[in-house]
Amino acid sequence: MALIGNALLVLGMLTLGSYNTISSKLRYQTDCPALPTGWHTFNKPWFTNLMMFGGEAALLIPVLYRNMLKRSHRRLRSAKLKEELLMPPRTVPSYIFAVPACCDILGSGIAAVAMMLIDAAVWQMMRGAIIVFTAVFSVLFLRRSLHAYHWLGVAVTVAGLLLVGFAAVRDGHAQDQNSNDARLGVALVILAQVFSALQFTFEEHLLTGCAASSLETVGMEGVWGCLFMVPILLVLNTIQGHDHDVYESLPDGLHMLQGCSQLQVLVGTWMMSIALYNFVGMQLCRNLSAVTRCLVDCMRTGVIWAFQLGLHYFVSAKYGHPWTANSKLQLMGFVLLMLGTFVYNGIIKVPVFGLRRAQTQLPAHVLQATWSPTVNRAAVWGHGPQYGPESPHSEASPPWSPASPVGLPDEAVDFVIVEGDEK
Repeated sequence: MALIGNALLVLGMLTLGSYNTISSKLRYQTDCPALPTGWHTFNKPWFTNLMMFGGEAALLIPVLYRNMLKRSHRRLRSAKLKEELLMPPRTVPSYIFAVPACCDILGSGIAAVAMMLIDAAVWQMMRGAIIVFTAVFSVLFLRRSLHAYHWLGVAVTVAGLLLVGFAAVRDGHAQDQNSNDARLGVALVILAQVFSALQFTFEEHLLTGCAASSLETVGMEGVWGCLFMVPILLVLNTIQGHDHDVYESLPDGLHMLQGCSQLQVLVGTWMMSIALYNFVGMQLCRNLSAVTRCLVDCMRTGVIWAFQLGLHYFVSAKYGHPWTANSKLQLMGFVLLMLGTFVYNGIIKVPVFGLRRAQTQLPAHVLQATWSPTVNRAAVWGHGPQYGPESPHSEASPPWSPASPVGLPDEAVDFVIVEGDEK
């Protein structure tokens, strides 16, 4: 039964994660009735951002349900006193989640703009830049020490990113498109990973030692994201631009959503998929190894690429993306991205570069780095029944805190957790 359950988790993670990216690209290729008349494509990345946060906020429903069950089935008073005497949990103020939510708004919003400019498979591959920025931020802000093999993994990842980005720009030239769009799209998706890396660095720094589950973290950031996105959309509706003479027309977006059944299906299933993907990702991080999670993440990119090719050749040339003369170069970059991720996580061992395991390391089943923000967040905050592995309440908690001012010897820090809406 456990084997079947784990297989279903992998299948769910792969299917939902791939659908999130594919449906996002299809939305931006869908023609809908517009104001006052006529049809045009749904180019509303920031309105989409608001709907994404709505899907994340829906995760608070199981959190509230779980809290109700806890209140109705309280533990014995003696056990509760013992836990509180050992180390009282620190309640998380709601405003704490506003800081990473701001980074999430910028990261997911900029990434959504990039999605309109480049192929979905390229977009997914370029998200591998998250490993580079989180490695840097973990050193700068969390005072962690990285070994030589970590930096080797970062270097290989950068080489893969350069190949994929170069192939995307050359495709723009070859297809008589505006190559500036491809350059801008690649630059924007890399910039988005900077804010995503900041988001999860803030999460780890601010929430270490707090009684905050992964579901609560994602749900509360979804609530704050909705609260912030409403005034942002109102401001964008007043700035001069090319969408009905404004930067992004909110009334036009609502009209398109109301008048296009295809868009309604894409948006509705996408929001449900986001919530389910976060939940399944957290369960997967509790039950499966880092090797499996990295493979699932790489397979997801392969599924997206194959689906884009299938759409283009077997459905309509309007959708998807063809195989071009530069696709071989893109494939080489993809292989380097996978290799860099595996080296960084210690899955591919490079003894020359000092790969070693300290006695006081994080649990082996906790993931260090993937291209998936959900998987990375779940690896940190999703382990255990209530607390993440960085929480002092968790049995799997290491004997130190990354936010602790106390310096640690190099051998105390070996495996580093790197995070990256989903979206």
